[in-house]
Amino acid sequence: MTLIEKFKNYIFMDVENENETKKAAVIMRCTSLFLYVFFTIQTIVLFVSGYPRAAIMSIVCLLGYLCAFIMTYQGYTNITQHFLELMTLAWIAAFVAMMGWDCSYQHMLFALLLFSLLTSYQDIRYKAGFTAFLCIFRIVLYFYIHSHDSLYVPDNRSIIFLTILNTSFTFLLFFIISYLFSKDSVEMEQKLVKYNKKIEKLALTDALTKLPNRRDALDRIEKHLKHSKDVDFHFNLAIGDIDFFKKVNDTYGHEAGDAVLVQMSDLFREEMENEGFAARWGGEEFLFVYTNCNGDEAAMRLNDLRTKISHTTFKYNDTELKLTMTFGLEEYDFRSSVDDMVNSADGKLYLGKTRGRNQVVF
Repeated sequence: MTLIEKFKNYIFMDVENENETKKAAVIMRCTSLFLYVFFTIQTIVLFVSGYPRAAIMSIVCLLGYLCAFIMTYQGYTNITQHFLELMTLAWIAAFVAMMGWDCSYQHMLFALLLFSLLTSYQDIRYKAGFTAFLCIFRIVLYFYIHSHDSLYVPDNRSIIFLTILNTSFTFLLFFIISYLFSKDSVEMEQKLVKYNKKIEKLALTDALTKLPNRRDALDRIEKHLKHSKDVDFHFNLAIGDIDFFKKVNDTYGHEAGDAVLVQMSDLFREEMENEGFAARWGGEEFLFVYTNCNGDEAAMRLNDLRTKISHTTFKYNDTELKLTMTFGLEEYDFRSSVDDMVNSADGKLYLGKTRGRNQVVF
């Protein structure tokens, strides 16, 4: 594990108190570290620019946020929240009084509002009250600083640098808090989307063969028929049935029958990849849809599939089985319904069974 991964795991460590949330603690930790970095940079700037009292105040804030970070690991999450709120309010007022309004320290009140709303366990009345308090606090601070002289009168260069620093860190902190709060929600939503897709796929897939089931097959056919007015439209439907499949189950057991169905379905999937699709229709019956050729071509390709099946050895443990299939094929005439085509293909399948099996009836 790399140093970065260890640090990340440390930041996202869960809280021990069952009545407190990990999310709030993580937001407080990240906020404390972020403002620790902010005051580290500001301390250097203020010392270099010749504002020693402001620099000392910055060091005090730096140490305060370091303490707040440590407190989140001591089971004091609720106390830490209020400590951070009070400390942030105090230094905003102090720095505005020392450096003036133009240095933009008051902007951090907006990040503080978001922090309080997203980490507080209090009800809506408390949050509404705190919001109103911050609004009044900012208004009072504005009128105070415009009726009193600040401790320092920063030069334009210092004002520009401190304004950029304060504004940038306010927006970054706003982003970090929002991201951390929404991260779990977004991840959960993504999981739900993936889970719903998985459920949908399971609902449309035969559990044993992993081929499309009857419902999915009919949906695909309906979608394909919507393009029936296209010049190059083709649609052929076949019903295939494994010959003497009951004998396999009776002789070797249903597990052997299932193994045969799985192996045969793999063969169908491979052979139908560029032709259309195969679906499990029910029991040992399968549906085959050809969408890129006419009826005569579909009959030839279905015969090729039939031949390949008869030449394939299907295995179950040490048992090797040779099987055949009979098919009934129907070409779309642009008038018949899907049910009519299925019934017609099924009738041809039955005819093929009576004629000796292992054939395609078209």
